[in-house]
Amino acid sequence: MKSIETQGKTVDQAIELGLYKLGTTRDKVKISILEEAGLFNKARVKLSVGESSESEQKLTDFLETLLKKMNLNLQVTVEEQEDQFVADITGEDAALLIGKRGDNLDSFQFLVNTIYNKGKKHDEYKKVVIDSNNYKEKREDTLKVLAQRMAAKAVRENHDVRLEPMGANERRIIHSTLSDSAKVETESKGNEPNRYVVIKLKNRKDKRKKEDEEGAPKRAYND
Repeated sequence: MKSIETQGKTVDQAIELGLYKLGTTRDKVKISILEEAGLFNKARVKLSVGESSESEQKLTDFLETLLKKMNLNLQVTVEEQEDQFVADITGEDAALLIGKRGDNLDSFQFLVNTIYNKGKKHDEYKKVVIDSNNYKEKREDTLKVLAQRMAAKAVRENHDVRLEPMGANERRIIHSTLSDSAKVETESKGNEPNRYVVIKLKNRKDKRKKEDEEGAPKRAYND
């Protein structure tokens, strides 16, 4: 199944652009709205066209059945790639599937991989990546901004900064974002599920030394 993502000032404009690029009509594609247009962002949609492969259809049927049993009103689009499946799940109950900080989405992905690949041989195993309303990409962007902001705070205030507990994938984004920093380094501490990242200064200055270097008045001491 071929898929493309397009942007526009409105959802309809993004859809029309996608249809033009695919050279097809609206009745021949499956449309997923990734992001509504806002004050500072354009609408983003995903258009999928073409017949699903047997394996794509099998996984789609499995996911739709599972979601129906969970009483969630959602639509599923599956794309088979070389080393994995990518399932895009959209609809009115997307927020329930995603959960707080994506916890439900991560749990659902783990459940799907466990059940779908159960009993398969190693060379038959294929990872299923689950996303909903493009949440993972938007969350990654948020974490990158957070990492940079907290690193700046650590440097500005001359002390280490501890972030809130987060999952392994989100910690990896923090580590990767700051891996080339000349001023800070990162370290994971604690035990799951409360493991967290600490942003540490590489060269922390002594407070009094810093004041002297900045020309602050020195204190007078009496013998």
